Amino acid sequence: MTDESRTTLCSKCRNPFMLKPRVNSDGPSNSVLSPHEMRELILLSEKDFDDYDAEIARLQSQLISVREQRKRLDDYNTQLRSLLSSFREIPNEILCIIFEWACTDNLLQEYPWPLDSEPPTQLSLPFIAYLPALAISAVCTRWRSLALSSPGIWSQFRLEISPIASKAETMSNARSGFISTLQLYLDRSANSPLMIDLQTPTGARNDQSKPSVLGLLLDHSSRWKTFSYTGDYALEKCGLSSFPVLEDLILKGSGDNIRKADLDCFEHAPKLRGVRTDFFKKYSVLPWNQLASLDVRAPRGEQMDLLRRCSCLTALKLRSFWSKSRPSSVSLATLKSFTIVNSVDKPKTELLETILFSFTLPSLGELIIYSEDRSAANRVIWPSDTFSAFISRSSCTLTTFSLSSVTISDLDLIASLNHLPSLINFSVDGLMNPEGGSPLTSYFLSSLTLHDSGSLLLPKLRFLSIKFHDTSFDDAAFVRMVSSRWLPDPAYAAAIGMDCLRMGMQVVIIGSGSNVIKIQGS
Repeated sequence: MTDESRTTLCSKCRNPFMLKPRVNSDGPSNSVLSPHEMRELILLSEKDFDDYDAEIARLQSQLISVREQRKRLDDYNTQLRSLLSSFREIPNEILCIIFEWACTDNLLQEYPWPLDSEPPTQLSLPFIAYLPALAISAVCTRWRSLALSSPGIWSQFRLEISPIASKAETMSNARSGFISTLQLYLDRSANSPLMIDLQTPTGARNDQSKPSVLGLLLDHSSRWKTFSYTGDYALEKCGLSSFPVLEDLILKGSGDNIRKADLDCFEHAPKLRGVRTDFFKKYSVLPWNQLASLDVRAPRGEQMDLLRRCSCLTALKLRSFWSKSRPSSVSLATLKSFTIVNSVDKPKTELLETILFSFTLPSLGELIIYSEDRSAANRVIWPSDTFSAFISRSSCTLTTFSLSSVTISDLDLIASLNHLPSLINFSVDGLMNPEGGSPLTSYFLSSLTLHDSGSLLLPKLRFLSIKFHDTSFDDAAFVRMVSSRWLPDPAYAAAIGMDCLRMGMQVVIIGSGSNVIKIQGS
């Protein structure tokens, strides 16, 4: 019945089990046992069950221990392999450059954000994922040492200030942590020039807690290189004074336009070269005469005089230009790039006509015109005669020309391009014929094709980008045009006075459905 001397061996390793079974399950048939013997075996079996359970628990504990030892060995092996990684051979100087490229946007957003408003940036990852400089400094000893010795990676940050919250105590504690993080960045940026993007919510003009953040930034105003502000807080309340290294300034209102007093705070900025603002008044004391780049909501007639003070402009972007009467002409001798943006729902018939009539730009090399609203109702109307007069009056050498969401016929497009023999870069997107359809007709493509007659539109064209929002594109005419302009022999191209269209080409055909066809070449 029982077998105390029997030893059970493992089927794989042949080592004996630690337990001694009391019952031999391979013993005689149960039919020859008496009831008393059966009861005795059952009791012994229960004891064996307890022994087996104890043995299983012991073996499982050993298995856990072995697995943990294997894991530690695997981690150690990984560490050893990492020491042989080629990335560790990158010099510290190169690694610091990589860090600077990776840390161009450190987002500091106040938390928690009130539930009754939407933050400018929706966070979907842990907050440290939006603070690359802080994340890099926590990787390893070497990276931390490099991060702490690289002030440039701490000098670029974006601040999003939350609206006034109902739970003042909670927000006070959160703001304390927010300001501590900002102070950490300012301290670690040392003497590096700061690039700051600050956003305050609508209604901040009446929030007296905002100066705690602005005041902290103003303590380092001598290091501001780029300052972008979106909001309606009265900046003049902070007592702004001098900005010796400020080069780029962006001021945009939240709800209302930026006020003159806010703009005047930056009067003493001797290195200021670029400004973008929704406020443009001739009485502002901003140093307009030293600006090289200006992006503004376009002035009405009475503010055109201010543009005359911008004698050093090389790039100008006008948004939503409109005037009831044509303003006097403004000549900007140094302007090289001119961008016209239609961004409001106003009559478009005279938009371009008024602008082109108002300017004389002898050094212009780039002209970009587009509408932010691509709907047919808000497209600007192309003034062919006024454009011809503008080019003739300016006597400029235009090399880049871009049209987007403009209403123009194929004949007017051809006529306008005839005035641009020096054009190298040409791009169109979503043009519309006044009678419907696209002006990129077979006739237009034929005018770009080299014929035996030798006359050719845009002989210097090298870069071409077309976005065609229709399904009736004449692909055969397009292929003929490209083939005729493919001139790999420089001597032949020079002999006929035409450049080879091989530097770059992109065609995107967008049908009425979701189908998009892209043709790219280089």
